[in-house]
Amino acid sequence: MVGFKLFVYRARNRLFSRRAWVVLGRPTEPDTEAGVPDGIELREASSSDIEAVAGALPDELTGRLSLEQRRAMVSERFKAKIPCILAINSLSGQVVGGCWCSEVAPRNILWGLMPEWGPVFEISTLFVDPGFRGKSLGSVLVEYACSTMRDRGFNACVSLVWYTRPASVKAHLKVGFKPVGEKVTMSILGVRRSRVHSGFRKQRLPSI
Repeated sequence: MVGFKLFVYRARNRLFSRRAWVVLGRPTEPDTEAGVPDGIELREASSSDIEAVAGALPDELTGRLSLEQRRAMVSERFKAKIPCILAINSLSGQVVGGCWCSEVAPRNILWGLMPEWGPVFEISTLFVDPGFRGKSLGSVLVEYACSTMRDRGFNACVSLVWYTRPASVKAHLKVGFKPVGEKVTMSILGVRRSRVHSGFRKQRLPSI
């Protein structure tokens, strides 16, 4: 039932919508020595974290999804064996940030922006708890994700970030990401079309 509700929610959002992301990329080699904030532990998630991760996802990323639907979404990603990196408050055990790391297949439309980079992974659904923002935790999560995936043979990383999330864009730029293009997705009456090109809206990017 939860899976059906999730399907209906996604279908409704695809009737009429337009979304634009800046595509950011960098090698997985370390770019900074950003320290982990005091009281924070970084680790890869396990299936026992599903409930905590679902509860920690912010509304700005999940929209109107109920907690049940968020659990279903997180469970789907674990079943697909997509690595998830978490930031944990070492005192309370609370999940205060995280992101997913998925392989970019050569047939992916993003591949045209980075044909010579070799094995590439994508960081997605990067989030930081509002109470822990402003501590460079987003940048630390990204750097940790790059280190984790580099050890698994990936040479580069790409991340799609909405222009409407300047803090997330800034977190990427701080650890060496560069704009490499833009992705635009439009949905009209359920027909969805996406395109990727090497241009991007420089005026909408935050300064660092």
